[in-house]
Amino acid sequence: MFFKFIFKKKEKKPQEKFQFDINNWMDLTKEERLEIDFKDKDELMKKKKALLKSIREEYIKIKKKNKEY
Repeated sequence: MFFKFIFKKKEKKPQEKFQFDINNWMDLTKEERLEIDFKDKDELMKKKKALLKSIREEYIKIKKKNKEY
């Protein structure tokens, strides 16, 4: 009983964010799928631009700091 408790495998929790139901996707019209796809791409592009902006700001800070020395 003790070993059973120790060696019990942890159950993996499903990742809700990445669940994809192909049946629901195929039930949508072409226009609805394109709209959802466009929104996803737009959101992803905004995140990429924000990340790139923060990287550039950090690079400028590092560059200024190195020039002082």
